[in-house]
Amino acid sequence: MFIQTLFKQERKTTNLEKTPADKLLEIILTLLSKELPQHQSQHHILFTANTNLEYLNNLLNYHRKQIQPGFHTGQYHQKVYEQLQKQISQLQMLVDGYMELSIDIQQMNHRLHFHHDSIDYLYNNFKQTKEQNFYKETEAMFWQCLKEDVLEIIRKVL
Repeated sequence: MFIQTLFKQERKTTNLEKTPADKLLEIILTLLSKELPQHQSQHHILFTANTNLEYLNNLLNYHRKQIQPGFHTGQYHQKVYEQLQKQISQLQMLVDGYMELSIDIQQMNHRLHFHHDSIDYLYNNFKQTKEQNFYKETEAMFWQCLKEDVLEIIRKVL
């Protein structure tokens, strides 16, 4: 009996709370699936994202060549060019964040330690939004704001 108690290992309590990196990864996956509606399964999300980035870069090059400030059509191409630059930058940042979180989640947990409160706040809003139905006109605005907040955290960490 003494030997059994001596060598008895304590059971580790399983902590069901998600780490900041897990929370951020879940949010990023949802944002990527919203950014890439043509994507079918999570397994090839990077392939879909890279294909979309290549397509957007081709569009960017086309509109850059068509810019002529003296014409309204040229100004149109300028506006589209600026929007595409922003869209490409945001999608690339989401992909980079997803890759970093997927490769080494422990190291990212360490880096995200300083953003723990922000991630908790965003994750709680994310969960509440997924559980509740909300007004359709505000749905797109919520996801855009969430994406901008997540991108800000990714920029600080990477």
